[in-house]
Amino acid sequence: MRRLMGAVLVASSLATAAACRHAPPRAMPVPNPANMLVTTAWLAEHQSDRDLVMLHVGSKAQYDSGHIAGARHTALDEVALPNVPGGLTLQLAGVEQLTAWAVRNGIGDRTRVIVIPHDGALQSATRVFITLAYLGAMDRISLLNGSYQAWKSESRAVTTTAPGAAPSATFTPKLRPDIIATIAQVEAATNDNTRHIVDARLTRFFNGDGGGYPRPGHIPTAVNVPLSSVSTNGYLKPIGELKTLFAHAGVDQSKPVITYCHIGQQATLLWFVATMLGHDARMFDGSFQEWSGTARLPVVGPPAK
Repeated sequence: MRRLMGAVLVASSLATAAACRHAPPRAMPVPNPANMLVTTAWLAEHQSDRDLVMLHVGSKAQYDSGHIAGARHTALDEVALPNVPGGLTLQLAGVEQLTAWAVRNGIGDRTRVIVIPHDGALQSATRVFITLAYLGAMDRISLLNGSYQAWKSESRAVTTTAPGAAPSATFTPKLRPDIIATIAQVEAATNDNTRHIVDARLTRFFNGDGGGYPRPGHIPTAVNVPLSSVSTNGYLKPIGELKTLFAHAGVDQSKPVITYCHIGQQATLLWFVATMLGHDARMFDGSFQEWSGTARLPVVGPPAK
């Protein structure tokens, strides 16, 4: 009997192992577009919730000039690798640095995080948003629509006092490399046309007018949806208008999207919009700085004069 039971257990274990080997990869969590934005009214009702953390994204001087009570200041250098001469700018930091940053701000495994842009320049806040999404917290992060300026314009309470030390938290990173595009993936997309490539820069840079690059222009096959076209005064445009902007640029649901910009900051706003519209989207962290600086890769430059 013991031999029979042992054989059954071994067979069962082998079957389980085989099933695991051949099982399809676990699907990544699908973001809920309804949760990606919150209003000032929602935040006013929930700002004192026990498991809620607010991150005010802007310069220290902006934060010190006024913020929502309880909000903690976040600067982009806290979530980026240090700049080095000749290196890429504003690159996603390593998991150890990012985890320490999250814990320092009281972000745990169940924390709801509201990212608050200081003003209408949303791309710094969406850079923080995608960082948290990369860490695996996509389903519990939201952006404050209208920014801190909307909150203040509604005569809601503000303060210049920073909160005390954050409560202790345990944060378990569950990395999402699927939302970050590598230069190899972008190069492949230019050759096989399997992804939409969306340039978030202002049109003049897309067309090769300035930008400080040795090779100005844009990535082959890319289309231009300027970051300035998707928001007004800190508010994202209505879903219908955003869909129309993408459709006019030829970006549909038939294939995934890669967004890029100068250094991977403005592109996060277009990634945010694309994701909110239901696209399978990635953000090219090295962006045009990396592409233009890689001599073997082609650039669509300005028209010859």
